[in-house]
Order: sequence, then structure tokens, then C-alpha cells
Amino acid sequence: MRNFILFIALLCVSLFADDIAKSAFISQKSGIASRSNIALQPATAESPVDSSYVLGPGDFLDLMLEDNYLSVQVSPDGTIAIEECGMVTVGGHTLAEAREMILDLVSKRYKREYCFVQLVALKKFRVNALGAVMQVGQHMIDAQTRLSYFIRLIGGIMPNANTEDVMIFRGKDTLHVNYTEMSTKGDFEQDIMLEQGDRIYVPFIAMGDNIALVFPGYRTSIAYQPDRTVQDYFDLAGGSRMHNYGYKAVCIREPDAPPRWIPLSEMKQTKVAPNTEVEFSVQEMFVYVGGAVSYLGRHNYEPSWHAIDYVAASGINTNTGTWNQIKVWRGKDPKALKLSVTEDPILPGDYIEIPKSHYESFKDFTLFLASLLTVISSAFIIYVNYK
Repeated sequence: MRNFILFIALLCVSLFADDIAKSAFISQKSGIASRSNIALQPATAESPVDSSYVLGPGDFLDLMLEDNYLSVQVSPDGTIAIEECGMVTVGGHTLAEAREMILDLVSKRYKREYCFVQLVALKKFRVNALGAVMQVGQHMIDAQTRLSYFIRLIGGIMPNANTEDVMIFRGKDTLHVNYTEMSTKGDFEQDIMLEQGDRIYVPFIAMGDNIALVFPGYRTSIAYQPDRTVQDYFDLAGGSRMHNYGYKAVCIREPDAPPRWIPLSEMKQTKVAPNTEVEFSVQEMFVYVGGAVSYLGRHNYEPSWHAIDYVAASGINTNTGTWNQIKVWRGKDPKALKLSVTEDPILPGDYIEIPKSHYESFKDFTLFLASLLTVISSAFIIYVNYK
């Protein structure tokens, strides 16, 4: 009796297992077999991926073989394995080429007209970044990642980076990208798409003849070139992408030369010597005017103005003031400078003195003598009468 019950139990278990196998086979035949979770994730791409997309390790393909569904991943050696069909190398081939190769392989077992291949998930790969970047080393990126986005992913570039010649080593070729023109002038042609195996090198600025640029709370340097203007250095330093603090003027300090100031409008025409310091000032600057003018006091500094402009703004009267005697007091220990009122530059903090004309000086002297004689005569009359 015990053996009979044991036989019945084993029979039921075998029948149940057979039903499970049959149902799994039927489910697979009906196209509801589970796929990889990775393959079901949404694919991200900058633009539609066409048949020219080059497959590589990590790409996921969906295969529909008659009523069978299969998700396969391209292996590190570039191959995929299809059950009961074999292996085929698709790495390095375009999607169109790989599709034909896969269909040729599976057509030995399935009807070709009922087989389809599609790309469902893009690969990820590592890219090396070296040089003047914030994060040196290998970085994981998605396919269809452009250079500009990759540089943002690694924290950007360093202030002393030479962004005019970013090098991308691709196989035996070297691609040169002017990252400055790409980012400031919108040269999208240079914002290339990175590929698997790319190595990116951002060179440093060579030590030597540089131009130092000083912004509020920030200082950087740009490699000197004779044909560059102050505006070029400003763009290369990324000044157009910084917060605009309301620059009033530009101070240029060239080696072995006194500082000079230029307005912002002259940056495109102004060239400087090597090892010059260019400072963008945001402070209110004044020039002081005194003497024979209608309006004594201070005037806002204008880099393009000369002494004649400040004097004219102060309302000089040529009957009382004189042009040829104008003096400029400058420095911590002011010394009178004899400057050309129409050519020599005026610096912030200068005091412009407009002396009186000879006629006014003589008139003042005669009035003084007259007043003095009046006092003396009055004193003499009082003395005589008192005595």
C-alpha cells in the first residue's frame, strides 16, 4: 500500500513538471518571454539613431525570430551569440551591416521574411581625459556624447588651460578642436561626437609671455600673441560668460610703462605688450578740476577724455582762465605736470588746475593794491584826526 501511494505521488509530480515545461515552451513561442531589464530601459540619444550607427560592446539588440523574441548584448569582443544559430561579429559594423549579417545567420533556421533586428539600448564606454581638466582619468559616458557635454561632466577645464587646441586622439589620428571658438562664437562644427577609445588632452598655457587678466575676485592668464587685442584676451578668458559687474574702464599696466586707461569701446582696437596686466575696474573713478572754472569739484572719470574735455565740462571762461598754463597734479605726493590738454591721457584721481589769465591776475593785483591803499589812507586819516 505504501509503495502504491509513493508511485502515485511520483506520477503526479512528473506530470506537473511536464505541464510547466510545456507552458514555458508555449509562452516562448507566443512571444511573451521576458527580456533583459537593461534592454527595456529607454534609450537616450541626441538625434535619431539611423542605420549608420556603429555598433560596439554594450549595445543591446532585440531580435524577433518568427514568433521568438530575444534580447542580446554585444560582448566585449564585438560578437553576439544566438541560440541554435551560432555567433556573429557585429562590433565595428554599422547597424545596417549588422542587421544583414544577423539575418544571414538566422536564416539557416528561421524564415528570413519573419525575422527582424532593432537597436534598443545604446552602449556606454570609457573616455580618458588628461591635462588641464578638473577631473583627470577615465569617465563613463553614453554613446552620442559631444565634447562640450563631456567637459561639463568632468567639472570643466582649469583657468590655465589652453582651450584653443584641445586634442582628441582617435586611433592613429589626432583631432584638434578650438574649444574657445566653439563655446564663445557658436562654432558647432567643432563640437564633435565622442567615440569609443577616444583620448582627450587639454594642454596647459605655456609659461613665458602671458597676459594677466584681473576681474573682481578672479585672476587668470592667457598666452600672448602679437595679433591679439584686449577684446580677444577677454573672450579667451571667458569674460563674456562671467557675471557682468558693470565695468567702468580697463586699466592696462605694461612692463616699464605707466598705467593707462581705455574705455570698453576701445578693447577691439587695443593691443598690448607681453607680460601686461589688464584689470577691469568696477569702481567709481573721479577727476578733480579747480581754478578759473564755473563748476569746481569732481567729474566722473572718462578714459577717452583729455584735459580739455574736463575743462570744457567745468565751464572755463577764456576771459578769466587760460589754456596754456593748465597743470595736472598726480600721485601720492602730487607733483605738477605740464601736459598737452588735447593729447596726453588723464588718469583717475588727477587734479586739473586752470590758472587765471594774465589779465585777471593783473586785475586782481591792482584791486589788491587799491584795497591796500584804501586801508592805509583810512588808517592815516583816523590817525590824524585822533591826534
